[in-house]
Amino acid sequence: MIRVDRPIVTLAFLALFSTALPASAQLSLQWMVPAAANTAGLNGTDWHTDLSLHNPHSFDLPVVLQFLPSDTDNRTADTLFVTLAPWETFNLWDVLGPDYFAINGAGAVLAFADWDLACDPMEDCDFLVTSRTYTRDPDGGIGEYGQTIPGSSTWQGIDWDTLGYAAGILNDGTGFRANIGIASWSSDWTSVAVDVQDADGVIVESLTYEVPPFGHLQERLAASIEGGSLVFWIEDGPDDTLVYGYVSVVDQVTGDASFQLAQPSTVGFFAAKAGLRAGNRRTGPAVDTIRGPRVVVDSATERLPR
Repeated sequence: MIRVDRPIVTLAFLALFSTALPASAQLSLQWMVPAAANTAGLNGTDWHTDLSLHNPHSFDLPVVLQFLPSDTDNRTADTLFVTLAPWETFNLWDVLGPDYFAINGAGAVLAFADWDLACDPMEDCDFLVTSRTYTRDPDGGIGEYGQTIPGSSTWQGIDWDTLGYAAGILNDGTGFRANIGIASWSSDWTSVAVDVQDADGVIVESLTYEVPPFGHLQERLAASIEGGSLVFWIEDGPDDTLVYGYVSVVDQVTGDASFQLAQPSTVGFFAAKAGLRAGNRRTGPAVDTIRGPRVVVDSATERLPR
């Protein structure tokens, strides 16, 4: 079952719970899909996103989905409510298209277990989120070119105590173009810095992005690099700032794309290659809660097609 509401929004706290498993091995009760699209792109590309949710439990699991449009303060957000049947994989084909959010544009998607659930332990509400963003063949063929964009759990976000790393970036202006993206799970404006390094570790460009609350942005990388890297870090923002940096490299001819989430790590936090800018950052407390747009339902609901 799925329903949609145009929300009145307050802020809810969603607690983080750790387990003995490494973060990469965990499911989660809250996810960020850092990029989603329903929009035309360069060179005849036409981007769409399919979103998939999997319930690994023997009970119905209500899930909240919220779309965070690019370049927007998203303290209010369009919201879908989905109930996953036991062991169901629920596929929202073209999730931003007319059957679901019905929005033209790009942004990010939040997905989290309904806040009214009383799971004990909280892992009993964990589920899986993944997505695929693809373009129809720009030459008019029947095929598609796409990139898998997995849901990112809260453990995969960049906070005050980590840097975010992406490597092997191609952006030569002819064969490949690279797009930098940032999605924010923070309730206030956040400044995110990105150092662009060539393959030898030399910083060729330093960028700073102002990201709105629960915001998303994506822009073309200007610096030409071949096999270089990006280092993301937080310059300013609330103490509970959590952001997801990524890069998407696109073949200029075919539109074939690859997605890479910046991997958070404390390694290199004060290393010389990150520059004095990163070494002089203020240090905030470790993130132990997540604030997200919460919907107060006061309107009629509408059933949407499966």
